[in-house]
Amino acid sequence: MWDRAFVGRLRKELPEWVEKGWVVPAGETAIMAHTEARLAQGLNVIPMALAVIGALTLSAGIILFFAANWSEMSKIAKLAVLFGAMWGAYAIAGRGLSGAAGASRVIGHAMLLLGVILFGANIQLIAQIYHIDAHYPNGVLMWSLGALALVWLVPSQPAAVAGLALATLWSGMEILDFGQRAHWPFLAVWGLLVGPALYRSWKWATCAALVSLGVWCFMILIDWPYSGRGASLYLLQIFTLLGVAIHLAGVAMQDIPRLAALSAVVRRTALIGTLFAAHFFIYVGVHGLPWYSWTGRNFDAETWTRGADAGPGMIAFIAVFALAALALALDRYRRVAAARSKRDMAGIALAALAAAVVLANPFMPGRYADAVFMYVAINATIFALLIWMVVDGYRSGERFQVYIAFVAYGAGMIPVYFMEFFTLMNRSLFVMGGGAVLIAGVYLLEHQRRKAAAAKAGDAS
Repeated sequence: MWDRAFVGRLRKELPEWVEKGWVVPAGETAIMAHTEARLAQGLNVIPMALAVIGALTLSAGIILFFAANWSEMSKIAKLAVLFGAMWGAYAIAGRGLSGAAGASRVIGHAMLLLGVILFGANIQLIAQIYHIDAHYPNGVLMWSLGALALVWLVPSQPAAVAGLALATLWSGMEILDFGQRAHWPFLAVWGLLVGPALYRSWKWATCAALVSLGVWCFMILIDWPYSGRGASLYLLQIFTLLGVAIHLAGVAMQDIPRLAALSAVVRRTALIGTLFAAHFFIYVGVHGLPWYSWTGRNFDAETWTRGADAGPGMIAFIAVFALAALALALDRYRRVAAARSKRDMAGIALAALAAAVVLANPFMPGRYADAVFMYVAINATIFALLIWMVVDGYRSGERFQVYIAFVAYGAGMIPVYFMEFFTLMNRSLFVMGGGAVLIAGVYLLEHQRRKAAAAKAGDAS
């Protein structure tokens, strides 16, 4: 919130508010002093971005220097340059973060990031110097632990983002290269990096933490051994419900003063991840259903059963995340019920319905009719939620929610259209009709929004 664009808009709006009597002149001065002081406490995004790019470029140059002169340097010279560059970066960072006159905090954070990068380069190059042969993901683990220690000792948001990226890389190596089905140690390192981000209200680090968690879930999904039809469905249910729970937690963060600044970041990032996971429910193969086999010879709907079993572990995770989502939805329902917000209550009811539908799926017998019913129920609920998101976004002025709902709807309709184009042409007419109805609904909502805005403007005048 405390960025230069906001302060600039406030500076333009306040004189008009004073003229209309909404703010007293002394209040205008106090408000501007407060916002400019809060702005001075933060970091300017553009200088920070340029400093980070400079640190990355400088680290790349140092590594290229070693690559070009490696064979000509002695071991002592290599170690002296390696450790000298790293500790030199940390020394400059300490000067920048010391608060001394003329010191730049932006440069300090960039040098901390450079120190983290050089720490990883030192690990790899020392292993090469002394021919250390080990489980190579452990080197990345040590690298991420070094960033973790730095974040706890010297709070730095760029270092936290780098640590999250390194932890994700380490876990990805374990999952994709060494067959770790679900690499649980990642969550321990991830949690230790998330703690400072939440405590210090770091928006970029919080967003990076949610993205890294989503990447970790996606790597588990693509590397999971699919022993039967529909095995991926249960993992998608877990990840979708996890995203719903995190999104609702972000909504609840609005009522917690210390976490309120992170609410929008958590809500929006979790919403993107949830809709990304929910998108795959569109594909019938994910549900274990035959793609085009219902007209073939070898398919018998009466004897077909889903081969995949959720198992007690997946059922437990689905139950935990579904119950968490339901509990958060119930808490939110109690809050909005007092305000009598029908729109919020409708959204909470739909979210609770989606969680209940997904929770019921693992307990279905797995017959063909059951799978088709759950396919329709899950996707119909998602479609209803997308419509509600558009309605709620227009009414509340949350443009991001409207945009992401339309993107999710389009991303779902395009593959469905191409999957069914050659086999179910008559159903494509139904899809087009649904799109026309949705567009007409958006037109009516926009008309109502403009009418309400004009009425408010008339009342204000």
